[in-house]
Amino acid sequence: MTNKLIGKLVFLLLIEVAFGQRLKSSNSFISKKSQLQQDFQKFKKTYSKSYDSHEHESYRFNVFIENLKESERLNKEIPSAKFGVTKFSDYTKEEFQSIYFKNDILSNIETFDSYLQNTSSSDSQVEVEQSLPDKWDIRINGPGKMQPVEDQGHCGSCWAFAITSTVENLYSSKKKQNLNFSEQQLIDCFNSDLHGCDGGFFTLGYDYVQKTGLTTIDKYPYIGQYDDCHEKSAGQLYKINGYVHLPDKANALKRALVQNGAIAVAVDSRFWQNYQNGIITDSNLGWNASLKAATLIGYGRNYWLIRNTWGSDWGEDGHIRVTNQSYGTMFLEYSYQPYL
Repeated sequence: MTNKLIGKLVFLLLIEVAFGQRLKSSNSFISKKSQLQQDFQKFKKTYSKSYDSHEHESYRFNVFIENLKESERLNKEIPSAKFGVTKFSDYTKEEFQSIYFKNDILSNIETFDSYLQNTSSSDSQVEVEQSLPDKWDIRINGPGKMQPVEDQGHCGSCWAFAITSTVENLYSSKKKQNLNFSEQQLIDCFNSDLHGCDGGFFTLGYDYVQKTGLTTIDKYPYIGQYDDCHEKSAGQLYKINGYVHLPDKANALKRALVQNGAIAVAVDSRFWQNYQNGIITDSNLGWNASLKAATLIGYGRNYWLIRNTWGSDWGEDGHIRVTNQSYGTMFLEYSYQPYL
């Protein structure tokens, strides 16, 4: 066989190998895209998603893919938690922040620091020293009970849900009354200068509950948007005697939780959009567009257990665990608890 013929054969063999690799790569791409489309269809069915045009659906599909990429990155960076498809997987990060945070409770909180540090109720509760359990969950251990997790919808009302959930738990614990209080009343009534879907403040909200009281959700239903206040026609109103601005110490929060129940807290929720379960261990706490209010209902050796307001079909049945090492994703200095 001549060298010329051998050269031709080698050349043809190289072409065949290259073509095979390209075909394999092409088939892999088609297979992956097909799987992504199946995942997207499953997502749509699971969360009852629909879009008004083919173009809109195509756009949301691409957003869905980007969120999957972000979840892959987070799964590598924070292996103690699992990130993936959630009901928010067709939202861009910017859309998600604008819908679920808006101005929210914390956007102007620094302006209120002097007020936060000098409330008349801040020294009204005396701590009792006791050994603390390694693990606590109000849903299991008490005190009192928690109402089912609710969904704030497209209203920046997480501050109102944090207030009502803590007062609900308080009445359950101290009065043995199983009440579901109205977030809508707080949104509409607590401060006419601040539309409740654009945020609120723990202190002002608790002041309102102490002075005026809350009615129940059946008397004043949630509509998820700012409306006229009609507290005077809402029936019986339930008040608190005051509230405590808790020390920014982990053991102080644990003790208050075990002894007295749920606590309204401020959190950094930047990784929550794609969260499914596990413990978020990132401790780079900072002010950003993803600050919100939530309710602390438990803890473990290395985590805080937080009740969120995005429905029970998000996270761990509507809850999330975040590290309690360093500051984690919770601002300890903005923790409040009502009392009777």
